Amino acid sequence: MQVFRFQEETAATTCSVVTIGNFDGIHSGHRALISTAVQEAHARGCASALVTFDPHPQEIIHAQQPVARICTSIHQLRLLEELGLDEVHVIQFTENLAQMHPEEFALKFLIQRFALTKLVIGYDFRFGKHRAGDFLLLEYLSQKYNFSLEEVAPVQERGQTVSSTLIRQLIREFRFTEIQQYLGRDYSIYGKVERGKQRGQQLGFPTANIQPDVALALADGVYVSKIKLADKIYYGVTNVGKNPTFGNNSSTVETLIFDFEKNIYGECLEVTPLSQLRPEMKFADIKDLQAQIQQDIDTARNYLDTNDLQTVI
Repeated sequence: MQVFRFQEETAATTCSVVTIGNFDGIHSGHRALISTAVQEAHARGCASALVTFDPHPQEIIHAQQPVARICTSIHQLRLLEELGLDEVHVIQFTENLAQMHPEEFALKFLIQRFALTKLVIGYDFRFGKHRAGDFLLLEYLSQKYNFSLEEVAPVQERGQTVSSTLIRQLIREFRFTEIQQYLGRDYSIYGKVERGKQRGQQLGFPTANIQPDVALALADGVYVSKIKLADKIYYGVTNVGKNPTFGNNSSTVETLIFDFEKNIYGECLEVTPLSQLRPEMKFADIKDLQAQIQQDIDTARNYLDTNDLQTVI
């Protein structure tokens, strides 16, 4: 899968089937949309392409209000690649773009950008200034510029429309076991293990650290977690947040993996929260923090025993 970032140029394909949206989480509704585009591309002998935006449009339209994300950027691209897309085009969303007339938007980012054979959109797709662009405008443009158009209906699960908004709500409420039916997989945080400030090592509790690069939907706190590394499953304790005891400004995802001592810097880790143990806290001193970490470990191990989960699979 080729990824094009903030570029006017695209791959030199003779025809493309394109879908467009934000696609945070790559949930069941997104998968239905993307699968339709991929299957249509295969049937027509075309490239399948997805157009998305960075930052999230709402972060520009409502400045200083970061959108809580289900997926890290690296996780989103990994999931998109697994769905068989040929190309992903990441468009830089700016204030000027937010003010663009819908028809100009469609021309610049869809019709003129691709040798567009078919456009596949979701039932709720809106675009351009004041979100004024809709299916009717695209239908008019499809006739004018000779491409076909398909609107994919919403996916329903247990009487609810699958959406990123619904999944974020479930994450905020720690209803992790319910998320799978809407997301199509366990909710997890995925990223590359980076070298941190070695505080965990100094405290006697070494951790594998991920910099999420986006504001996460998951509340800051400590979680018992399932960890996937190189096709093996482990369990442990994960702290999500800014480590207020040390006055950090940026959020990290720090995981203590039970019964594990290897150096895994640079490897990709997938962390699935199972249950929140407590909110993130600021401690008066290091000894209090160490005592709480040990208590978190004991509570997590008891959770694993109670739920008949092995520490290594």
